[in-house]
Amino acid sequence: MRVSSRQSSASRLAVGRAILLGRALLCLLLTAYCPLARADRPDLVVVISVDQLRFDYIERFAPWYSERGLNRFLKSGAIFTNTRYRHGVTFTGPGHAAIGTGLLPAENGIVGNTWFERDAPFDAKRWRWFFDDSEPFTREPKPAPLAPGEKSWIETGGGSPRYCAYDDRVNPTAGKTTGMSPVSLAGDSFGDRVKNRYPNARVFAVALKDRAAILMAGRLADSAYWFDYRLPGFISSTYYRFDPALFAFNDSVKGYLPASQKWKLSPYIPPADLERVTFDPPAAWPLKNTRYGGTFDHKADDMRSLTYSPYGHDLVLDFAMRMITTEKIGANHEAPDVLFVGLSSTDYLGHYYGPDSKEAVDNMLRMDRSLEAFFDALDRRFGKRYVVALTADHGVQANPEIVKLRDPKADVGRIELRNPSVDARTIADLPQSRIDIEREVAKKLRIPFSVNASLNDAIVRFFEEPSLYVNWRRVDELKLDRERVKNALRDVVRAMKTNGVDTVWTNTEMLAANANASEAETLMRASFRSDRTGDIIIALRPGWIWTWGSNSTTHGQPVENDRHVPLLFYGTGIKPGRYDDDASPIDLSATLGALLDVRAGGREAHVLPCVP
Repeated sequence: MRVSSRQSSASRLAVGRAILLGRALLCLLLTAYCPLARADRPDLVVVISVDQLRFDYIERFAPWYSERGLNRFLKSGAIFTNTRYRHGVTFTGPGHAAIGTGLLPAENGIVGNTWFERDAPFDAKRWRWFFDDSEPFTREPKPAPLAPGEKSWIETGGGSPRYCAYDDRVNPTAGKTTGMSPVSLAGDSFGDRVKNRYPNARVFAVALKDRAAILMAGRLADSAYWFDYRLPGFISSTYYRFDPALFAFNDSVKGYLPASQKWKLSPYIPPADLERVTFDPPAAWPLKNTRYGGTFDHKADDMRSLTYSPYGHDLVLDFAMRMITTEKIGANHEAPDVLFVGLSSTDYLGHYYGPDSKEAVDNMLRMDRSLEAFFDALDRRFGKRYVVALTADHGVQANPEIVKLRDPKADVGRIELRNPSVDARTIADLPQSRIDIEREVAKKLRIPFSVNASLNDAIVRFFEEPSLYVNWRRVDELKLDRERVKNALRDVVRAMKTNGVDTVWTNTEMLAANANASEAETLMRASFRSDRTGDIIIALRPGWIWTWGSNSTTHGQPVENDRHVPLLFYGTGIKPGRYDDDASPIDLSATLGALLDVRAGGREAHVLPCVP
């Protein structure tokens, strides 16, 4: 049958309409599948971690924030009020690894800032790094220095500590520090997933702390930078494709020291309000760490003291902006770039002065102004083509002595289990709590005990919060059953409940299924990896902390003040609002991933309702 030209044209028109309809349906399906169309996708994702930022700081000091700093999140962004870490060992390394990967420490392998490797050869550099980062216990009078040729307990007992970002296969770009990389990090990070999804995407990071920048950025990051106050300046390592031109910034770092050489109290909050939102009477000043003074004005006349002040925030944020301009970060509309920024000074000064201090308030208000300047610069450069997420790697507990000053009946305190100094020789050189543990374990196991015995005869080889590592060399010499030793040690430590201990587990118990696990056990399991965590794992009661340093406070436990942190979003694709949903910093990767059509995070990470 012959078809007329009019019929043929009509048929072609029908086919064309069908094709257009099919394309429209396909676009609708793609739009439904992809959270944002390309035109609405941000060109730049900025993730800011404020080290040691408790959630209560956000609302407690809110009346005195600037208009375009933290108020961008509080008035025009999304704030999640019930954000808590889903792991128990709340330290800097695990927190930043969780932020960057969306994985629990049990999944990403970063179970602490440091762990102990018994089978590793003695490494003087690793031990030196460990003692630089953690003040050892030294009994008075101090042990005599080692004689020439005399070997220390760290050399003769076996093993070496492992710092979470340590990598002796690479070299630092400057200074005398060790090479650093994410070699200990397992699993894909958010940045890794973005680069896999968008081959032209790039990932960058900067922080004062190496572990903050490195562990957030992930294994495929283009570059990560951190600060060496001894240099002074920002450095990187040969693991990365760093840009040498950025190191010209280091010529300006001494200019960040205040002209007065002091950190002075700012005028951003009236004195009466400052007194109302703090507990910082003169009696509390000597109870703080007084290295730079217990109250204002604080010394800020060298680069190390600057990092213990809010001026460290300007240093990092200005370097971040230099990175953006030099590397043209966020300039490729076809692929998003990711920038991680770690503001570490809040942690440094927070350890020294505590969460109820005037220093904590002044730091937040000064940091807010620094963020305002940074966000204004992003506005000028990107308009509405960027998104920012802000969170913290952990919170902090109050200084127990200052809590006692306010309430003498408060159930707070410190537990001293630190490792002894390099010059220590005998069990008598250990902290008293460690000596008591050794004595009681010896009774349970019916083995000899003497305070004059060599440190290599101790049952506990090493302590790294919150774990005790058993001295298996000594156990095997005594021909003891290993499970019996662990159980005896667990029971002795568990009996220290009057000294702040809440719960204790052996690593065998952590490996066994437990359908009736408590919240504390569930959190500690999320921080457990059998090849890195110690043999005995200890959780303390709220208000109790490990002795960390002279009058300093700390964090690291599965308790509210250490776990409850902010999670804030602002910018392209974010639905503003105050959300009371249960959330966690590990949700950050999954949520930002939803904006970029990227699946990121582990089994415990969820897309939060602030995105379409």
